[in-house]
Amino acid sequence: MADLIIYILIISIYNSILFFGKRFGLNVILFNIPLLTFLYNILRRNKKINNKKGLLFMIPIILLSTSYLIYDNIFFKIFNIFVIIALFMLMYVYTMKKDSKISELIIDVIKLMFLPLSHIDKYYRVVKIKIDSIITLSETNKKKIKSLFVVMPIIITILFLLSSADMIFNNIFKIFNKIPLDNTIERIISVTILFTYLGSTINYLLFGFLNSDDKTNNKSYKIESYTIKLLLTILNIIYIVFDFIQIRSLIFHHGLSNINYAQYARSGFFQLMCISIINLIILLVSKKAKQDTKYNKTMSIIMIFLTFIIIISSFLRMYMYESAYGYTLLRLLVYVTLITETVLLIPTLVYIINPKINILNCYVIITVTAYTILSLSPVDYFIAKNNISRYYKVNKIDMNYLQNYSTDNIPLLYDFYNNIEKKGDKYYYNNLKNYFKYMYKMNKNDSIFEYNISRSRAVKLLKNKITN
Repeated sequence: MADLIIYILIISIYNSILFFGKRFGLNVILFNIPLLTFLYNILRRNKKINNKKGLLFMIPIILLSTSYLIYDNIFFKIFNIFVIIALFMLMYVYTMKKDSKISELIIDVIKLMFLPLSHIDKYYRVVKIKIDSIITLSETNKKKIKSLFVVMPIIITILFLLSSADMIFNNIFKIFNKIPLDNTIERIISVTILFTYLGSTINYLLFGFLNSDDKTNNKSYKIESYTIKLLLTILNIIYIVFDFIQIRSLIFHHGLSNINYAQYARSGFFQLMCISIINLIILLVSKKAKQDTKYNKTMSIIMIFLTFIIIISSFLRMYMYESAYGYTLLRLLVYVTLITETVLLIPTLVYIINPKINILNCYVIITVTAYTILSLSPVDYFIAKNNISRYYKVNKIDMNYLQNYSTDNIPLLYDFYNNIEKKGDKYYYNNLKNYFKYMYKMNKNDSIFEYNISRSRAVKLLKNKITN
């Protein structure tokens, strides 16, 4: 572990150079590829790779990192941070353990997030040993250096306070005004935090994660078969009635004489989406019954079919709502979730018939693949395109929503701007003109580490319009 300290420090400083005071762009992939290489070599050298399939998580990590270079969607730039961290955790678990169950996987991920903090003291003991091996000093000199580290921050603080209190004194120590102290301190803090957490995580992976005292209890809890039978039966009866109403009302428009069809269709999609997710969980739990009877299997298969109808109902409601009120990221995410749930029903059906398949691996692969494809898609461009098309059809557009901090939709808004200029629509014309000026000013001075294809394209496109 001691020989890794220097590399961890270099990565921490490298992180500060790439990200401190900068926006996400090229720097994300420039950081994650070396980090993945470093972590892979650590696991390989310490013979911790027990399942090479776990290394496949590197692919979505790199692809999601690439999305910061290509697109400029605000939601994904924030949310992908958490997704990439989760993928790192999954990579550790799947690579170091030969197999994992759903309950164990959740516990392992939580452990990997928090238990490295309990290894900070062990890690810094290794750091101290490394420093002592590099710097061989007498005890007297060590005491002098320690005293210097204690005294210097106090002296600098006093000098700053005195300079603020007296103008003449301030003129004597003008040099201190030129030192970006806040910037320096924040950089040191960011380097220290990453150096501590990354080092503690590596220490935990090597010496704590697979230890016997860190293993979870493998005893699986079995649910009474009668409980599962009762739950599946009652829910299926409810869903049969519900789906019958959905088919009559949404598809054939029956039973809506006293109800506004548009209002009826444009509500409930979130609730139905949540119900379909709950059903997936229930189907998985049903396999925990003490006796996996044919009746339970039959009821589970029926529930899959009824859940599919519920997903279709939610999809139709979302489509009608979107047609009436326009296209947004949240509404697009509902579609993606529903499609992903539909795909998840396939391995769930196979699992009910043949519980020997690894349903956890199927779920992880499908979910990670779906999210990676979504994150690498031009979401803002697609949303802007559909909203502009809707404007030409019904003369309605939510310009406040489209004028966000993302540059992905700038080319479409630029074309829309030129079209309404010809038509003489002064309101949207002036609105977009001010928006373009703001976006050009905000994005024109990106550093090389912040480079983003979408932002660069938008700046080139707006430059002539703004300067003219």
